[in-house]
Amino acid sequence: MADARAARRAARASKGKARRDRPVGRGVFWRELALVLVCAEIAIFVLAFDPSVLNVFDLTKASFTHALAWGVLGALVVIAFGDGVRIPVSPVFLAFYAVVAVEALTTFTAENQYVALYGEVGRYLGLTTHAVLALLAVAIAVSVDYPRRTSWLAWTIAAAATLAGLYAVQQALGRDPVQWVDFDPRIRPFSTFGNADFYGQFLAVVAMACAAVLVFARQRLWLVGAVALLAVFNVALMLVVQTRGSFLGIVAGAVVIAPLWLRRAGLSRRVLVRFASAIAVAAVAFVVMLVATPLGSRLLDIGRGIGLRDRVLLYQSAFQMFLDHPFLGVGFENFAVAYPRYQQAEWFAIAGLNTTNTSAHDWVLHVAATTGIVGLLANLALLAAFTIHAWRRARDPDAAGVLVALAAIAAFYGSGLVLPGAQSIQWIPWICVGVALASELRSARVVTALPPIRLPAIVRLLIVAGLASVAFGQLGSIEANRAAKGAQGALGAANASRAVELARTATTVDPGRAVYWNDLGRSLELVPDLAGARSAYRQATSRSPYTPAFWWNLGRMELEFAKQNEPGAREAAYEAMRRAIAADPQNPDSFDRFGRIQFALTDYKGAIESEQRAIELFPTIPGYYSVASEAARQLRDNDAAIDLLRRGIGVTDSNDLRVALARRLIEATRLPEARQVLRDALAKDPANAAALDLQKQIGAQ
Repeated sequence: MADARAARRAARASKGKARRDRPVGRGVFWRELALVLVCAEIAIFVLAFDPSVLNVFDLTKASFTHALAWGVLGALVVIAFGDGVRIPVSPVFLAFYAVVAVEALTTFTAENQYVALYGEVGRYLGLTTHAVLALLAVAIAVSVDYPRRTSWLAWTIAAAATLAGLYAVQQALGRDPVQWVDFDPRIRPFSTFGNADFYGQFLAVVAMACAAVLVFARQRLWLVGAVALLAVFNVALMLVVQTRGSFLGIVAGAVVIAPLWLRRAGLSRRVLVRFASAIAVAAVAFVVMLVATPLGSRLLDIGRGIGLRDRVLLYQSAFQMFLDHPFLGVGFENFAVAYPRYQQAEWFAIAGLNTTNTSAHDWVLHVAATTGIVGLLANLALLAAFTIHAWRRARDPDAAGVLVALAAIAAFYGSGLVLPGAQSIQWIPWICVGVALASELRSARVVTALPPIRLPAIVRLLIVAGLASVAFGQLGSIEANRAAKGAQGALGAANASRAVELARTATTVDPGRAVYWNDLGRSLELVPDLAGARSAYRQATSRSPYTPAFWWNLGRMELEFAKQNEPGAREAAYEAMRRAIAADPQNPDSFDRFGRIQFALTDYKGAIESEQRAIELFPTIPGYYSVASEAARQLRDNDAAIDLLRRGIGVTDSNDLRVALARRLIEATRLPEARQVLRDALAKDPANAAALDLQKQIGAQ
């Protein structure tokens, strides 16, 4: 009887324990699901690309990670209901909150809020992307159960790095199945990143993370060998990819690992001997790299001053941007919006006409220019809090994860001192911060904002499914971009109707992108539907008033209607070109195009003034002198016309200008001078048909 009662009590206790354990089990499931989705996001950031769209790499990564983020959000909402909404309060968490808050604030104050929200074309690093990245950091903090599941992140990154590395090897060997038009990956492989600089930065981060694992984590022998092999593989690829910024990443990572190693291991004689040996090996490797690798040659070029001037000009522009907007900057991710106003004429002489920048190529200057001193201080505070936390925890047995994360983020920001950001690498610091948050969460003070709410299983599933279903709406940008690529292809093939159809699709699916409206305008010009083209260009300029090329196209369309004497069209053409000049005051092409419009509208004096301004900014383009000279001729000022051509020849050594000068001299009956000019032209190009015809007309003697 007693045995029976004891058995019943044991059974009841077992059932009670099972009921108590069941919510815990469900909580673990949702945490593991969230972490699995985070790992999938990392894999997408590294590996995803789609050659069928116009922006092959960054847009593909952004679209799919944004879509999957809704699933991450759903899992976090379920976890929040089960655990209650608790807000951790600690230096690392407060700095993290500050960074996110500043990004939101500077999006609201940005000059172009659309760009601040969604990012510039080619980067897509606006607030929406950063919200996804912040969500991933929170998901890691909540789901890792530090240090229990940190290895999930490590295995994901290692696998993605290996696959990307194998593809890079394939590119270097000339066996890439994709035929790239703009780049030859055999020279500098870019793998799944689309840019060798981004890939080099990633390689430096992975190499330093592997080094940190070898130094700080106790692993089985086979795992140590695998990590060492991955490190060597990435360093070897780094030397082939030749990204100079990756060297800075290695240095920054080593500078962080060294003191942490001494703090964690202590200052015993054995440790100091190992430390000195590591420094000696690193020094030898550095010398070999400088002498015997392509990356070393590129680094030595810096010492000789090769390839530095363009970067100096860019840094000057970014710093001036910050000085003019010191508190909140020009707006989150608005560097491309403001940069044309700060671009120097010398930039065009070095990098080429009509080139621009979407980043300062230095993360400190970029953050300062776009979010001001407030944003810069918030980011530096987060890095400082991260470093202090890692230093304090360095001697803990389970500190390896956060130490590896600190080494990785140091390598990222070290490389970032000379490199821009991109979808394929911008996730790195946020994942590292997520690990720091997970480590800090164990001891941080917590403020409970909402108590736990037990929801039925079906409700939890509906929450996740409902939020995840939003993902399908995130893929429209891919469809629009694919249509835009088709429109550009049709434009190249002069298939006007097809180009219009595809361009309209792009503007319908994603009406916020100015470049799609510009392509629609170009397509409608071919139909021809000039009124429709003008309307499309107006849409483009309203969305991207900082892009002078869109104003050029609108000015050209207004010119066509001005030629038809449409009321107000002449003034509209002038206003469009003034807006182009205001958007990029140092761009000589804007003045040249304005001059040509003025010439077409018989404003010859204005044309001369515009072309002379273009010549002042960029004196080596023969066309500027030709238009100015012809305008002077129309004003019957032959001396000025001849003088302009002589000036142009002296600067450009252009035979086209010599032929034009010979014609002007013939018109002025200055035949001996004309003959000498023609002899000079034929000495440079004996087969010049125009010069031979003129010489035949006036005689060689």
